[in-house]
Amino acid sequence: MYHGFGNRHYWFFQTLHFLGGFFVAMFFSNFFQSPSFIFLGLGIVTILWEFMEFTVAKVPTLSKYVKSKLRQKDVTPTLADTIFDIILNFFGAALFLYLFS
Repeated sequence: MYHGFGNRHYWFFQTLHFLGGFFVAMFFSNFFQSPSFIFLGLGIVTILWEFMEFTVAKVPTLSKYVKSKLRQKDVTPTLADTIFDIILNFFGAALFLYLFS
């Protein structure tokens, strides 16, 4: 990450994933009343986002572009990181539904 920021401040990105799930659920709650549809929408957004992260890491041209433009050292997601990101997204959405449903 940028000057080691991701390694030293991992909690920042975890918080962003949690809040991302919260706010994506908030967005979908404007269109759907059912928690199932809100979670389905969140699942679609989450899978697309994680697929994009994986694609950027695996395609050399994209990886080089992201590293140069964002001054990142590494853009390689791990399976554990991806699963944890997905879990945090759904926990954020669950908190939104708990508080506002």
